[in-house]
Amino acid sequence: MAATTVVQTNDTRDGIKTSVAASGENVPSPPFEPFTFQGQKDTKDLGLPWSARFPLALEARAIESIPSAISMLRRFTETGQLRSLASHHGGAILIRGLPIKTPLDYSRVAHALGLSPHIEVGRPPLRTVLAPNVKTANEGPPELPIWPHNEYGWSTINPAWLTFCALKVPASGGATPLTSSIYIATQLEERAPAFLEQLRSRGARYTYRYTTEQLVSNTGNSIRGAYGEHVTDEDDGETFRRKVEAEIRRHSERFEWHDDGSLSVTHVVPAIRIHNPTGLKVFFGNITSAWGRSRYHGATRHPFRGDDGSYHPPPQFGDGSPMDVNDLDTLLNIAEEGAVNVNWEKGDLVIIDNYAVQHSRQPWVGERLVLAALWDDDRGERIGDVPEGLELLRQAPKFPIVQTIET
Repeated sequence: MAATTVVQTNDTRDGIKTSVAASGENVPSPPFEPFTFQGQKDTKDLGLPWSARFPLALEARAIESIPSAISMLRRFTETGQLRSLASHHGGAILIRGLPIKTPLDYSRVAHALGLSPHIEVGRPPLRTVLAPNVKTANEGPPELPIWPHNEYGWSTINPAWLTFCALKVPASGGATPLTSSIYIATQLEERAPAFLEQLRSRGARYTYRYTTEQLVSNTGNSIRGAYGEHVTDEDDGETFRRKVEAEIRRHSERFEWHDDGSLSVTHVVPAIRIHNPTGLKVFFGNITSAWGRSRYHGATRHPFRGDDGSYHPPPQFGDGSPMDVNDLDTLLNIAEEGAVNVNWEKGDLVIIDNYAVQHSRQPWVGERLVLAALWDDDRGERIGDVPEGLELLRQAPKFPIVQTIET
């Protein structure tokens, strides 16, 4: 790799002084070394007003121990480089070469980023906690894809940042595609402007149906798994429902118990929002993944139960009216066409601005273990809204669980 010429400049984005290469691209301080991989995109082509690689790929040199990795990442964060580089490179950073081997290693390294653990409310996928704030990403079957989405984009309660780490790499497949949410909004404006306007003015409505028992599905969590924060084995039926409903009301007043014991929870939230660090419009949500699941599992018609036994209602506009199938197909095609595949290597760490980047998952063969950690941001809101979005949010509850987890 050719040497990089670096000069110092005052970059007004985030008010942080950063190193900028002669090419105009922000680069980090040692021991990071930028590298390229197949499929990376130019942020200018994604709708940002400057040119940089998306995602940024960094190799950590001479980091041979977890304490060294922790020290390095703390400096990376405290100097402001993490936020500056994330914004400059479209919201995603891949760090390769870290000596991460266990879930606890990953937890310790990720906590060094100085972010606050995000506590999930109403989780649809199955996940298992393996270390402080570290869980399996999704325990759905390896043959099933996961379509592009922003984490908890269907809820009023969502994490600001995500980190992923690969501990086991499959024989084939299993990539994590990343798509710019700015790119999706930009492309919608060009290819489906009327749909974009409908999303901006009316928002999106999502319905998740939770069954009494876990299912083998990418959205197979049970009622207790999603909303059983305070449920115990000793609770009677009335107490169970009361505790579950209290958790639901953290982010929705729209729910229904069904005769078979299952539970539907509906959310109405904005779909077109403002990414505060860049001031740019973003498509934010799970319309893409909800439509992908519904179509894939043959669940596009009532009662929306798919071939996997789980329920996959298609997304709607916030007022409950249906979205046009052609518009949904166009939206999903944009998200998939704009994706950059992260083909995992053991120990890889990916840092994602959840408000700027969607992620998905490709099927695989072999053994794959990619762990996830969700994070809040104590420095203030990274997402803003147009007036119609603010009105939707005024009508929806938002009472997150705040908790600090010590490593």
